[in-house]
Amino acid sequence: MAWLWGAGIVALAAAVLYWHIVVTEGAYLGQGIVTLLYDRYAHKYNRIKEFNPQEEHLFVAAPLVQALGADFEGVLVDVATGTGRLPRAMRAHPGFHGVVVGVDRSTRMLAEARDMLPDVPLVVASAMRLPFADGSAGAATCMEALEFFPRPVTGLRELARIIQTDGVLLATNRIGWETKLMPGKTFSSAKLTRLLTDLGFDAVKIRPWLDIYNQVWARKTPSRH
Repeated sequence: MAWLWGAGIVALAAAVLYWHIVVTEGAYLGQGIVTLLYDRYAHKYNRIKEFNPQEEHLFVAAPLVQALGADFEGVLVDVATGTGRLPRAMRAHPGFHGVVVGVDRSTRMLAEARDMLPDVPLVVASAMRLPFADGSAGAATCMEALEFFPRPVTGLRELARIIQTDGVLLATNRIGWETKLMPGKTFSSAKLTRLLTDLGFDAVKIRPWLDIYNQVWARKTPSRH
């Protein structure tokens, strides 16, 4: 009988470890652990994700260029840029004439980005305290990362803070059954819309994107700060 108890304890420990490391990517263990995990797998991250350049163009870069307008020459800050997925898509789009700045806490992820984007500004910083002045960015993006922040609402506030009046936000919102395993890290579409409205955005649009994500689009309301 003792071996059954032992097997149960081992199975429970394995399940907890899987939840902490795989499902939530260390989100409940602190930002340092999240960064450590991304540092550990930075060299194989692009192979794991299997980004499709054509899909990145069609569903990320092209809509963002359209939202920014043909005359946009400002700064686009990509928070949690990782290996530079969004900067690569934007730089490859002939209609984008702005400057992309990538921000991430993982130095090894940024090293991977630097290999492919030698002339793109890359900044090591926490999304909880972005090193940019209020209203200094014409746009900000945050792809597949919000739920791994120590405080997702704080991350949204920082994104709102650095976006200028009439600026654009593109983020993602985790959906699917796994969100039930991430209390306090994910939002319903209705709650996220309310949060963004309270932070000074209007025209919030949430669109299906990937199996476990929606895209979230919003524009900074001119009448708010």
